[in-house]
Amino acid sequence: MQIMKQLSIKGPFLPAIALCSLLLSGNAAHAALVTYSFTGSVSNVSGALRSTLPLTSSMSGTFQYDNATSPSGTGRFMGAMQNLSLTIGTYSVNLDPMGSTNVIRITDSPSGDLWRLRTSVAGASIGGFAPEHFRLELADEDGAAITGTALSNPPSLGDLTSTHWRLVFENMDGKSVRIQGALSSLTAVPLPAAVILFGAGLISLVGLGAGGLRNFRWPQL
Repeated sequence: MQIMKQLSIKGPFLPAIALCSLLLSGNAAHAALVTYSFTGSVSNVSGALRSTLPLTSSMSGTFQYDNATSPSGTGRFMGAMQNLSLTIGTYSVNLDPMGSTNVIRITDSPSGDLWRLRTSVAGASIGGFAPEHFRLELADEDGAAITGTALSNPPSLGDLTSTHWRLVFENMDGKSVRIQGALSSLTAVPLPAAVILFGAGLISLVGLGAGGLRNFRWPQL
């Protein structure tokens, strides 16, 4: 009876735990989200931004996109960006989900490869100018850094001939100012915990399938 009681506890609960692991992480795994962090330098600041964002400012940020986004044209992926955060000195902007711009563009050409993202951003105004969009361009003039125009991961900085970023501001009259520079690092962020949990759930289910039969014992009569 004791053995049968243990089986009755293990039987329903362990598979349920493993199944919950799969369900909790299923949405994150299905989303196919890819996250990168980056750092860079500032090379030019124009107009009203100079007093707040000097050339000595540090720059860092992260962006996240869904690599399962369907193309809206050759190498063009609208709405792929899910998150963006950018910090320059003590000033920060984030992706504006209500903005008009959200696109990743990939070009594979013998005359030059390009991996470019451009998205609307939101943040505090500086001197009457509000942040309008952020653009990141990773280019290889030799045309060897990118193969195909599918929504692939950004190329390694070591394979590129230029890495430009730009944050553009506009005022009520449509005039624009900007701060720009180059990237010094671009690093893939490890898988989120939900995806790791998804793998753990799979392992648990496999283990239960093998171990359940091995541990099953009929009670002695």
